[in-house]
Amino acid sequence: MRSKPPSGKTGRARVDLLNELAGALYRSKPLIAEAYAMEAIVLSERIGYRKGEARSNNVIGITFAFRGKYYESMEHFNIAREIFTELDNRAGIARTHTNIGVVYSDQSRFDLALDHHLKAVRIYEEINDRNCIAHSLNCIGVVFRKRNDLEKAEYYYLKALRIREDTGDVRGLAKSYNNMGILAKERGNLESAVNYYTKSLKLKEELDDKQGIAISYSNIGDIHMKLKEFTPALEYYRKSLSLEEDIGDEKNISNNCNKIGIIMTLRDKYEEALEYFNRALRISTGIGARIYESDCYKELSNLYKAMGDYEKAFLFYKKFSSLTKEIFSDKSAETIAKLQIRYETEQKEKEAELYYLRNVELRREINDRKLVESQLVAQERLLEERVKNRTIELQESMRKLKKSVEGTIYTLSRIIESKDPYTSGHQLRVAELARLIAIELGFDENRVEAVFMISLVHDIGKISIPQEILSRSGQLSELEQEIVQTHPQIGYEILSGVEFPWPVADVVLQHQELYDGSGYPNGLKGEDILIEARIIAVADVVEAMTSHRLYRSIPGLESAIEEISLNSSILYDPDVVEACRRVICEKGFHFK
Repeated sequence: MRSKPPSGKTGRARVDLLNELAGALYRSKPLIAEAYAMEAIVLSERIGYRKGEARSNNVIGITFAFRGKYYESMEHFNIAREIFTELDNRAGIARTHTNIGVVYSDQSRFDLALDHHLKAVRIYEEINDRNCIAHSLNCIGVVFRKRNDLEKAEYYYLKALRIREDTGDVRGLAKSYNNMGILAKERGNLESAVNYYTKSLKLKEELDDKQGIAISYSNIGDIHMKLKEFTPALEYYRKSLSLEEDIGDEKNISNNCNKIGIIMTLRDKYEEALEYFNRALRISTGIGARIYESDCYKELSNLYKAMGDYEKAFLFYKKFSSLTKEIFSDKSAETIAKLQIRYETEQKEKEAELYYLRNVELRREINDRKLVESQLVAQERLLEERVKNRTIELQESMRKLKKSVEGTIYTLSRIIESKDPYTSGHQLRVAELARLIAIELGFDENRVEAVFMISLVHDIGKISIPQEILSRSGQLSELEQEIVQTHPQIGYEILSGVEFPWPVADVVLQHQELYDGSGYPNGLKGEDILIEARIIAVADVVEAMTSHRLYRSIPGLESAIEEISLNSSILYDPDVVEACRRVICEKGFHFK
C-alpha cells in the first residue's frame, strides 16, 4: 500500500528540503536537481503550501534555464512571481525578477533584462539584502557588457565586488572576479584578466563548483587565443567542454564547440571545424540562445570563406547579419545607417581617386598626340567635355551623399522620438530655435545647417534607456538618474564612427555640459564647451519649459526667458542667451 504524502509541518519541511537540495545541485547535477524540484512542486500543490510552491517553481525555472530550456523556465518563473505577489513576499518577487532578467540577458533581450534587474535592486534595497543587491548589480553589469558599454559594466561590477568582499560571499566573489577578468580581456589587458581568472578559479576549486571551473577553463582558453597560442587554448576549451557535457549545460557546450571550431578552421581542419560548428548551431538554435546562434553563423561564414566557398560564406553571413539585427533591434537602424554612409563615402573616395588618375592619363595622351597631329585638338576638346560632364556627375553624387546624410539624421531623429513618444517633436523644435540662434550669432550657412542637424539627434543616446524610465511620471531613483545621464556618452559612441561633415558626435557628448562646469558627463566649463553644444543647451531648456510633460504643467515661454536670463553666465553662455532673447522677444519666434 502506498504511504500518504506528508502533511502540515512535516510536508512543508520536506518541500523546503527538496528545494534546498535542488538549489544546491542544479550546477553539478542538473537532472537530479530538476527531479527534486518537480517533486517539491507536486507535494506543495497537494498540501496547499503556497510559499513552497512558489519557491519550487523558481527552482525548477532555474534548473531549466541552466540547461538552456528558456521557454519552460519562463513559465515556472511567471507562476512563482504570481504566487509571491499574492503572498506579498518581497524577497521572492525580487528573486524571480532577477531570474527572469538572467533569462532575457541570455536571449539578448537587453532592455527587458535591465528592466527586471532594476526592479529586483529596488526591492532588495528596501529589505536591505546586501548579497542579493550585489548579485543584481553584477547582473546589470553583465547586460551593459553585452551591449559593449564597458565603462558602465565596470561601474556595476566594482559595486558588486565591494559588497561581496565586505559580506564575505565566496561564491559571489568568484563570479565577480570572473566578470572583471572578462572585462579586462575585452579591453586588451590580458595580464589583469589572467590575474582575475586565477583568483576566480581558485575559489571555485575550493567550492568544488564544477560549472564555475568549466567557465574558468574556457576563459583561460580565451586568453591563449588572444595570444595566438592555439594548442593550450584548445586544451582548455576541451577540458571545459568535457565538464559541461557531464553537467549538461547546453549553452556553454555550444559556446565551447564554437571556440574549438574556430581553432580547427585556423588549422585548416575544415571537416572537424564543420562538425563542431554544426553541433554548436543545433544546440543554440534548440535552446533559443540567440547570441550563440549568431556566433555560429558568423564562424560558419568564416569557415566557408577559408574553404573558398563564397556562396555559402555569403549565405551564413546574411543569417548572422539578420539575427544580429534582430538581437540589437534598438540599434539596428542607426547601425545600418552608419555602415551605409561609411560604405558610400569610401566608394566615392575611391571613385574620385580613380577619376583623378584617369584624367591625368588622358591629358598626357592628349599632349603627346598634339606633337604628332593637330587633328587631336578636336579630340582634346571632346575629352575635356567628358571631364566636365564627369565632374558634374561627381558633384551630383556628392549632393546625393549629403542628402543621404541629412536623411539619415532625420531617420535617427524619428527613431529617438519613437522610443520616447511623450516628448514627440522635441528635437525638431529644439533644432528650429537653435538654427535661429545660430543665425543671430552670425554663423555662416554651413555652421547654421550643422547646428540644425546636430540638434535633431542630440538625444540619440536615449534609445538605450529603458522605456519604463523615460515615461516615468514620478521622481527617478539615484540609479535611474545615473542611467539617464549615460545618454550623451552613448550618443557619442553611436555617432563617433560616422564621417559627418560636422562635429556631430562631440556636440552630442557635450550638450548636457553647463557654463559653470556643473553639467555632465565631463564637467566642462565656459568656452571649453563647443559653441554648438552651448546653443543646444539653451534651446533645449526653452523648448522643455514650453512643452507638456507628464510630471508637470507647462511653465511657458516667459518663464523660459526668465530662467535663461537669471542663469546667464552661470549655467548658460551669455552671448547665446542674449541671441535667444532677441529671437523670441524682438523677432517674435514661437514654437510650432
